[in-house]
Amino acid sequence: MRSEDTKGIRELEIFQDFIKRSALRIDPDSVEKRKPPEPDILCKHFDEGTIAFELVELCDPTLAVLLNNTSLELEFVYTSDPSVNIIRRKRTKLYQTEHPIELLCYTDGRIVTPDDVITPTIRPYFECNASEFRRVWFRGDSTVEIIYDELPSKSLNTD
Repeated sequence: MRSEDTKGIRELEIFQDFIKRSALRIDPDSVEKRKPPEPDILCKHFDEGTIAFELVELCDPTLAVLLNNTSLELEFVYTSDPSVNIIRRKRTKLYQTEHPIELLCYTDGRIVTPDDVITPTIRPYFECNASEFRRVWFRGDSTVEIIYDELPSKSLNTD
């Protein structure tokens, strides 16, 4: 299991990579790590002002434990896609912030489910149910995309 400090550092790295890959107009120097009950990240979008981001890693807990144990030699491991259960838990949490909140779902090498399977699996959980997230993003191994956007499409500026 990752320590909270290590997790926070990794989340900042993931978020900076997300900014680059998504081409969102976020000032990289404005990104700051926050502590609960606030969302994980607070940053400034050049056009939309301050935005809070909650991050969630889509990770198979069995695989994570095995990968963290460097003394094991793995030949075969049973895994499953935990994405839906992780999203269900994340959607029940409440955050304290005066800013709009967006969710960044990401993978970090601890899940075997391909990006093109994850996105259609989790998208319906946001399209059919209200949540406090105005947008939901997915940052996988090979893609960055919007899973859900409650705002009119013209408001999203990635130029």
